Amino acid sequence: MTQTEFLVLKRLSIKPTVLFVIAAFLATGGCTSTEQREMSEAKSDIGRGHFRIALSHLDKIILRSPQSDLGIEAAREAARICFFELKDFPRAARHYQQIVLSSKNADERLLAQKQIVSVYFDQISDYPKAVVELNKLVAMLADPQDKMNYKIKLARAYYYQNNFSQAENEADEFIRSNPPKDQRFDMLLLKGNISLAEKNLPTAITVFRDLLSQYPERSAKDNVALTLSVCYEEVKDFRAAIEVLEKLKITHPVPEYLDLRIKRLRERLKNLPASSGRTKK
Repeated sequence: MTQTEFLVLKRLSIKPTVLFVIAAFLATGGCTSTEQREMSEAKSDIGRGHFRIALSHLDKIILRSPQSDLGIEAAREAARICFFELKDFPRAARHYQQIVLSSKNADERLLAQKQIVSVYFDQISDYPKAVVELNKLVAMLADPQDKMNYKIKLARAYYYQNNFSQAENEADEFIRSNPPKDQRFDMLLLKGNISLAEKNLPTAITVFRDLLSQYPERSAKDNVALTLSVCYEEVKDFRAAIEVLEKLKITHPVPEYLDLRIKRLRERLKNLPASSGRTKK
């Protein structure tokens, strides 16, 4: 309460005890002494590691005063406990959602929305919900690099729920924006994986071969050569699959594994008719 507000109330002949209660009420953002006591008990329980008991106190504050400063503080602490201490990710998402809706701090709302995305995309793999929350987050972002990173996640979220057409649309739009080299690789790799998932093997082969040629280091890290050999095997071009694996053996950490695959492919090659076993490269 400001001094002006106090003087106005005083001129209205309100008793000093009532003035004190009103002042205390306004000072806590509209929270009662009961909620202050709940917060005190919650902090005490947190200090002792009694997180679930602490949550019961915090939930009472949020229920009674969700828009107040104390209510937002309670949501903030409840979200932290659920995410980091109890690993109760769906419950954490609900508390982060309360922060997004109620916090007056734009940076805090943005961080809370990122945590919601982390819950659905990284922690519990609920990709339909991740898509919804990612679209909200992308609209909130101002930093171009940040936006690119989450657009990649959005495309992957569509891919992981087998919505290949939308995933490819997101990837194509991303590539048209002329992204940096690493991000472009990520989206081209996704397009290759989409083609593989859809059994469009000629297209997948073209994408993976181009990646090996243009991005050798990233391709090695993401096992593009091994995926390409699988594509060749699927179209029964065993010679091409063997050729890819022989080159990969030079740098692969477990060449013995590749030797076994090559041996199996050579056995399959022997069983092919003389005119088969080679696709146009």
